[in-house]
Amino acid sequence: MRCAVTLRRDGAGVIATCGEYPSCEGRGPTATEALQRLRQSLEFWLEICPCDVTTAPGLVLDIVRDETGDQR
Repeated sequence: MRCAVTLRRDGAGVIATCGEYPSCEGRGPTATEALQRLRQSLEFWLEICPCDVTTAPGLVLDIVRDETGDQR
């Protein structure tokens, strides 16, 4: 399963969102931490979803837009 991720700045932190699941997001001081928290949010949401979609280990987060201005 693949998710298109957008990273954006929020003050001193970063927010990671996934267009396919707009209610899931990850926040952290760095993009890496925000992505980890987004993954946790997605895994939790999909585990309780009645659609029986399993995520692990096939969840791939593709960064399609990076609005943070950070160099990678």
